[in-house]
Amino acid sequence: MARALGPERRLLAVYTGGTIGMRSEGGVLVPGGGLAAVLKTLPMFHDQEHARACGLPEDTLVLPPASWGQRIIYIWVQLRHYEQYHGFVVIHGTDTMAFAASVLSFVLENLQKPVVLTGAQVPIHALQSDGRENLLGALLMAGQFVIPEVCLFFQNQLFRGNRATKVDARRFAAFCSPNLQPLATVGADVTISRELVRKGGGRGRLRVCSSMERDVGLLRLYPGIPASLVRAFLQPPLKGVIMETFGSGNGPSKPDLLQELRAAAERGLIIVNCTHCLQGTVTSDYAASMTMAGAGVVSGFDMTSEAALAKLSYVLGQPGLSLDRRKQLLATDLRGEMTLPADERSWCPLPGSLLGRGLAWLSRLGDGQEADAVRDTLVPSLACAAAHAGDLEALQVLVELGSDLGLEDFRGQTPLHAAARAGQAGVVAALLQRGVQVDTCDEDGCSPLLLAVKGQVRGLGARRMCGQGQ
Repeated sequence: MARALGPERRLLAVYTGGTIGMRSEGGVLVPGGGLAAVLKTLPMFHDQEHARACGLPEDTLVLPPASWGQRIIYIWVQLRHYEQYHGFVVIHGTDTMAFAASVLSFVLENLQKPVVLTGAQVPIHALQSDGRENLLGALLMAGQFVIPEVCLFFQNQLFRGNRATKVDARRFAAFCSPNLQPLATVGADVTISRELVRKGGGRGRLRVCSSMERDVGLLRLYPGIPASLVRAFLQPPLKGVIMETFGSGNGPSKPDLLQELRAAAERGLIIVNCTHCLQGTVTSDYAASMTMAGAGVVSGFDMTSEAALAKLSYVLGQPGLSLDRRKQLLATDLRGEMTLPADERSWCPLPGSLLGRGLAWLSRLGDGQEADAVRDTLVPSLACAAAHAGDLEALQVLVELGSDLGLEDFRGQTPLHAAARAGQAGVVAALLQRGVQVDTCDEDGCSPLLLAVKGQVRGLGARRMCGQGQ
């Protein structure tokens, strides 16, 4: 993470709604229009003289010079054209902002630019609004620093998006990050917690995951909750549930209630145990916690309920994974959303096989140029081996390690080549969904698309691959 260089940084700002853009009519807040027009009248958000001198378009705003002499230029449009901007600011309603930030943190794979959500408790038109400081701070954080994460900026603090939760409906300090300190704090100086900022999510291009599972739910346990109510809640089409428990993961130990949890787990329902306490983590220190774990429940450690729900939807939406693999992913830190106990951090994916040992060794590599060079050398061959074997779980492990599944090995072969040659139709479909190129030629001059068109391998969906290549 380094301070941004260059005299200009271009951002894209998106207003999705919320209090910040509302206005008061008869004492009631109603949706307002023309937020960009309001910002143009505020010198802190738009330097009209500089905009005229530069001939900027009408939909483009520019901040006054920052303390490092940089100009932040931002435009209000729909979220698109990822490559054209250095960062993104999303204006969002505060009531659901923590949910949105958590979902975006999982949906945006290989994210290498800052995405900062912000909003306000009081409309920006009001004299006492907190919206001006929040929006200005979000623009400055997204424009001046390279923090390649989905973040939430509120009341002079930049939180990791999937660690934040709303804790107050009226005060300006509406959000906190209960189990992780802020990534940055803005005061007379900007203090960045550099050791907490995650590296970019891989060297591949951005991928927006669209296969989120919608049939997930949130169940808060309480003393005396009837087993019949739990049974009714856990019925199909529900595929996964976040269960909020007491303290460090305890719940009612009534046999009929535990039987309902076991029965649900046995038919494939995934249950994640999160504490309803604001701070702390789910542990196995108490007998009740151990009983819950014995019922097939996955520990959510110190995840917020918002992050856990988003993660569950993301993991269940990934195609071709076994139930055990999904549970492993839920118990793995994917986006900085949880703090694992020390004895859990050396998790070994797919133990026993040569491929599994290679992936486990790869997962233990540290940071730095040498480690990156080793990854660049090994990942293409490991990915091709996994694709040839039809091992979707191994490919998913590589994705979660930040690997680009479109890289070529020493023979110019991508995993899509390997899957096509081996007749692995499921892997071909998964790689096409991830946007792997179908027209990359290997050393023999063959592309995956050519293999499909020639019919060398049956059942690979040649028409679909042709559509991808157009």
